[in-house]
This record gives sequence, structure tokens and C-alpha cells, in this order.
Amino acid sequence: MTQKPQKLSKTGTVKPTEVINVADDVDQVVCDGGGGPLGHPQVWYSFDGRDYAACHYCGRKFIKNQAVKSG
Repeated sequence: MTQKPQKLSKTGTVKPTEVINVADDVDQVVCDGGGGPLGHPQVWYSFDGRDYAACHYCGRKFIKNQAVKSG
């Protein structure tokens, strides 16, 4: 498996993965990478019975609130 290169900030340091908490009853999320024209194509992800979903473009993680509370 190949790893994606890590994103660097303007200062050259590695940017931490963005984590977005979502309501427990959410079944799908959409990601566009943020940053308007500097983002990526809009893609939808389904939780498919999991407590999290991760964007294949930017690595942004969407985590259901119950998973955050249970640690």
C-alpha cells in the first residue's frame, strides 16, 4: 500500500489531519477539501455501519459523536 504525501503548511511543517465531528444519525458526508478553488472535487462518503469516514483526496476524517465520546 502506498502512502499519500503529507500536506505541508506555509512554514514547511506537516499539517495535522482535519477531524470533523458529525451527528450520530448521519449516514453520508460530503468533502470538497475546503479552501474554495484550492480544494478538490466534491465527493460523498457513506459510513456503511462504521463510526468514521475518511476522504481519499485530502485525508479529512469525519467521526460520529458517539465514537468521539467513547474514546
